[in-house]
Amino acid sequence: MVIVNYKAGQLANRLFHFAHFISNSIEYNYKLVNPSFNDYKQFFTSTSSNNFNGLKISTQITPDDKLDGLIRKSMLGMGKVLVNPLKKTPLYHFHNVQDYDKQDVCYDMNDPEFVDSAKKRLTFIDGWLYRDFRNFQKHAPVLRKIFTPVPAYQDQVNQTIAHCRDLGDVIIGVHIRRGDYKTFLNGCWYYEDDVYAARMRELMEIFAQQNKKCVFLICSNEKINTDNYKGINIVTGDRHFIVDLYCLSQCDYLIGPPSTFTMWASFYGETPLCTLDSATKQVALADFSVVKEG
Repeated sequence: MVIVNYKAGQLANRLFHFAHFISNSIEYNYKLVNPSFNDYKQFFTSTSSNNFNGLKISTQITPDDKLDGLIRKSMLGMGKVLVNPLKKTPLYHFHNVQDYDKQDVCYDMNDPEFVDSAKKRLTFIDGWLYRDFRNFQKHAPVLRKIFTPVPAYQDQVNQTIAHCRDLGDVIIGVHIRRGDYKTFLNGCWYYEDDVYAARMRELMEIFAQQNKKCVFLICSNEKINTDNYKGINIVTGDRHFIVDLYCLSQCDYLIGPPSTFTMWASFYGETPLCTLDSATKQVALADFSVVKEG
């Protein structure tokens, strides 16, 4: 059994992290428990009910979230203080990929040693770059089903997308990432409104040549100044982040700075994404592709 004992950042990071473990668990038929996802479990159909349609997956070690939290903290502490010979026994294994994380290198969960431990021991997980790209793609339909939003949010997504369809022929989701991006990596992906507006106008020209009208669905973690987008057909508003994420997944195209948020939207909706990895990057349809794995 594997217990995911690591909180992998915010929502989209945790979705990808959990999804890779789910894919590996399905493929090798071991039990997977991920209490680290509890901050977001109420937003999705399978995790909110802890019902994974017969799969050996759960978000709970015990029925009590607080007790789960205490167990997680205790195991994290043990994993840090135990000397190496005591981190792996026939009963348990404190497995971590810290060296991989430091080098920004993915750990392949198809490693026979990892699979053997997952099937035979109580295996506690610590680290970010656990990946099973092969089985992520293989089990993608199951992942999409598991991480379907609960009806209250899905209804809002459907209403927003229907409104956009009334306003234009092509819906282009625009993820304007602000907040922490002002300081992250010295703000290299923190773009002002004029950068996004320029890319949007480029797309307007591209689709105008096909006699198609664009509507831009803007999603951001900060309030948008609509005056900076005059002459552009935009839809914006104060929506829950789950609604924003899954609205993006239902667009026809996506643009935004490098972020697992747009990557998940692209994967989930099989929506072509163009990543704006610099403020000067111009867009062309050839730049868009669907994210197959995270």
